[in-house]
Amino acid sequence: MDSLERGHHHRASATCCTTCYAWASFLFWSIVIFLLIFGITFFAFVRSNLPKVKVHRLDVYKLNVTKTMNKYKNKDTQLTIDVRILVNMTNSNKMMTLVYGKLNVETKIEGIALPDVRLDGFRQNVMTNNDLKIHPRELRSWVKYDDVKELKMTGDHQELVFSLKMKGKIQFWFKGRVMSDLNLRVSCEGVEQSLIDQAMAHECNVKLELFN
Repeated sequence: MDSLERGHHHRASATCCTTCYAWASFLFWSIVIFLLIFGITFFAFVRSNLPKVKVHRLDVYKLNVTKTMNKYKNKDTQLTIDVRILVNMTNSNKMMTLVYGKLNVETKIEGIALPDVRLDGFRQNVMTNNDLKIHPRELRSWVKYDDVKELKMTGDHQELVFSLKMKGKIQFWFKGRVMSDLNLRVSCEGVEQSLIDQAMAHECNVKLELFN
């Protein structure tokens, strides 16, 4: 009789443990799915409030290709590039204030990398826009003349093609509270000088990333 009672209690305990485990698993996965759906929805909402970024001006202060008698490591030409690029960033959202951290900017002119630029962070209120002045340090480099003679011709005809990449942090503020702090990536590829000189601004690709 005692063995029958022990067996009954053992089966009851096992059933109870199985039920508890099932409910715990259900609760855990319900929370995971809820957080996943919430995260995807919130990320989509934030993405819909990203700033619009356009390149609208290129000022070329210097673009010199100078052949010399002296050769530096078998390179007979000194290349000098000094440009300034104006980028417009627009917060067209009516509710969210955008706060940018320091932005690291990489620039290439006809595939030639210019010195990186680091811009200070700034705050952008709703329905406002800011012009960022990107002025890399003047580039001086020894090159082969054959590598840059076409660059000089392109520059003389104001037909330069350049690219721009910016990365940094962006915060989305709503009613005085920060909603998110994410990584911002801006890519402006194939910007044509001849087009922006005609007031045809080049629209850049803007995206968010969770991790660096």
